[in-house]
Amino acid sequence: MNREYTVGEFRKVADTLCELVPGMQIATDFICGFPGETDEDFTQTVNLVKEYQFPQVHISQFYPRPGTPAARMKKVPSNEVKKRSRELTSVFESFSPYQGMEGKLERIWITEIATDGVHLVGHTKGYIQVLVIAPDSMLGTSADVKITSVGRWSVFGEVIEGSVVVREAPKQTSAQLQENGQNQVEEASCCATDSCGACACSDAAQRCGPKRCEDTSHAPQTCGDATRAEAIQSTLVRRNVASESNQGKPVGKEHQVNGVTRTVVNIDTILWCGLAVSFAATVVLVVLLAYKISATSSYARL
Repeated sequence: MNREYTVGEFRKVADTLCELVPGMQIATDFICGFPGETDEDFTQTVNLVKEYQFPQVHISQFYPRPGTPAARMKKVPSNEVKKRSRELTSVFESFSPYQGMEGKLERIWITEIATDGVHLVGHTKGYIQVLVIAPDSMLGTSADVKITSVGRWSVFGEVIEGSVVVREAPKQTSAQLQENGQNQVEEASCCATDSCGACACSDAAQRCGPKRCEDTSHAPQTCGDATRAEAIQSTLVRRNVASESNQGKPVGKEHQVNGVTRTVVNIDTILWCGLAVSFAATVVLVVLLAYKISATSSYARL
């Protein structure tokens, strides 16, 4: 497979990781029946799986991809490939990698809701999946848990009360604090000095002034729920008035909408024009076809 490492090098890396991080989860992939794989090669693979008892293994059968060197190599018989795949899968499923963890205390980081909708999913430092029953508010936190039971693919635990640690928001620098304080002062000043009777600006970019008060095309931004409700109601009233003033206007003629003169084109007229053009084009094609047939017949008689 043109791998640039040996089994010995793999063992060295795996052993080092397990030594430095106890409980480290090592996952790996195996391809059964790669061209040139002998019975001895497969036996060594099985022994490696038994030795390390990988908690996660992806086992696949060799499939030749067109254009690759492996596709031109002599293949292992398909029945032998399937046999080796079944045997390796059986070995992998014969052991429980989490056996003996019951009663242990582990620190986990909770990141998501489990597919069953009941548990939250957390992982230990070694990336062991731990399922706990806890409120959704614990998402994004870390906590100590006591392992209560183990399964084939994950373990179950109980959160130890008082061990939850919430990740703190990043602290703001003095410059950021000063800027935020200045923005709050400007916003408060805007709301206090607005001559419109409502806060017409929520940030420093929008200032209160006569132009803002005279602008009736949209409701001003407001400070407080009561003023906001009044602004929304005012906007709805303007829309209703405009809608009532437009009712009964003839289609296809000029009329005013909100003080602007507009011309509405009759859609039926456009459709009839399109049909007329299509009919004319069809007639022209029929005439040309008849002329061509007539000319061909005359040439044949000559």
